[in-house]
Amino acid sequence: MGSARASPESSREGRVPPRPKLTSKWGKVDLAPPAPKRNEHSLWSRLGFLLTWLNGVEHKADIAVVGGGFGGALMAMVARRLGRSVVLIERGTHPRFAIGESSTPLASLLLQQLAEEHDLPQLLPFRRWGEWQREYPGIGCGLKRGFSFFHHTLGQAFSDDERRRNQLLVAASPRDEVADTHWFRADFDAHFANEAQRLGVEYFDQTELTSVDEQSDGVTLAGRRNGEPVTFRADFVIDATGPRGWLHRTLGLAKRELPLMPATSGLFAHFKNVGAWPNPAGAPYPVESAAVHHVFDGGWVWVLRFNNGITSAGVAATRQRADELGLAEGVLGWQRLLAKLPTLAEQFAAAEPVDGFVFAPELSFCSGQITGERWAMLPSSAGFVDPLLSTGFPLTLLGIQRLAKLLGGGIDRAEYERRTVAELGQVSRLVGALYASMGDFELFAALTQVYFAAVSFSETAHRLGKPELAESFLLCDHPEFGPATREICESVVRLSKRDETLAKIRDVIEPFNVAGLADPAKHNWYPAVANDLFAAAAKLGSSADKIREMLLREQLL
Repeated sequence: MGSARASPESSREGRVPPRPKLTSKWGKVDLAPPAPKRNEHSLWSRLGFLLTWLNGVEHKADIAVVGGGFGGALMAMVARRLGRSVVLIERGTHPRFAIGESSTPLASLLLQQLAEEHDLPQLLPFRRWGEWQREYPGIGCGLKRGFSFFHHTLGQAFSDDERRRNQLLVAASPRDEVADTHWFRADFDAHFANEAQRLGVEYFDQTELTSVDEQSDGVTLAGRRNGEPVTFRADFVIDATGPRGWLHRTLGLAKRELPLMPATSGLFAHFKNVGAWPNPAGAPYPVESAAVHHVFDGGWVWVLRFNNGITSAGVAATRQRADELGLAEGVLGWQRLLAKLPTLAEQFAAAEPVDGFVFAPELSFCSGQITGERWAMLPSSAGFVDPLLSTGFPLTLLGIQRLAKLLGGGIDRAEYERRTVAELGQVSRLVGALYASMGDFELFAALTQVYFAAVSFSETAHRLGKPELAESFLLCDHPEFGPATREICESVVRLSKRDETLAKIRDVIEPFNVAGLADPAKHNWYPAVANDLFAAAAKLGSSADKIREMLLREQLL
């Protein structure tokens, strides 16, 4: 079985479009520049628009969202709730394969906030495993109780000692009912596209856009649908097509370098008949009811189990390691990898790929520009770092929150771009440092605590109604935590002062450690324990009683 080439997040959509609506007033946002502006492709764009105009097929809306994955569909729903007319334009059809599948507690909270703020109660069950199973049992998902890491030496069977120095288990929830999930994107994205249509979003699948023209009074998109010319006229365009997406390519935008991130490649597929990884006695949760990471020098393998018999698995590796393994050869590259990870090979001995392998020669990416006078990219289109820390969903959901504010005049384009670029950069630094330490699991495990401290502090602060304590992802804008994280990551990549770096990590996370992290007595097993939050109440400017009240309100206790 061969391999196809694709970007790390393939997303496309499918259903029937109702009658288009006319453009309405823009509202609070003044998007008109002082003089007309045309992109460098304007001549060719205008020729395409003329041909399409002659055929008489034009659709008008306030907002055009390009890309019908869950992010595009959710953005379209939010825009509708803001009173805008919306077209959602998708190149493919649903259902279809997509990578990017693992949620987190912070992502679940952000989805909850969007649903509550924009009157989308039908989305609330997707925030937790228990609710999802009761309300939408036919939509595939996986149970995610935490993050499981196992460190391998290539060419040797996995082994560990009584101090558990080759594993790290970090629980994200105390029980299944309130656990996070993996999203089976073929089902999940199709459902979100259908929900968008039920709210009045005009949906166009099988639509290949070929040109864009940005003028002072709006944006015109042109292409073909089912072989026929089509145009869309909108006040504002949002690109949700994923990394190296449609606007980046069509406008010929430059790329931005991601700090500290090495060049990486990926190979992934969906499998059936995947065996079980051993579950150690006394673990804080079943180790496979999680995002499972098998880490080795130069790369890592993920394994995500769904409740429909499918397992998502793949490898991300530095370019050098990917070339050594021949990952570009698809199934042959996967077999070479498993030959070097004999314990993992046992788990996959009877596994069969469902639809073949996808090879991504370049995983990481960042566009040099992510907004224009009348357009913006979702963070998932603006950049992609790596799936290592499951950062894609929270970044996308934060982007949707901010674009909703932009549409309402709450923030401007410059602020949206600044925050998006800063957060992608912080993720890139941390993931780049983790890649640099994959051969040193003590350092790798310590570095992950920076991530876990930041996201657990942020989630708790928001649930307590204190968003001002954590206004940026990974606390990248925090005056102390942000710069200190960047210094730590620089030190790791430079391979300097290892022991001092380990000590600094402990010191930096301590004021934000509300989850009992970095405790040597726990030997790399970190359960979700309410007493850790109670003990850390002062760090959040709160009290144990208020934290208990919050946990009861959120049904987490």
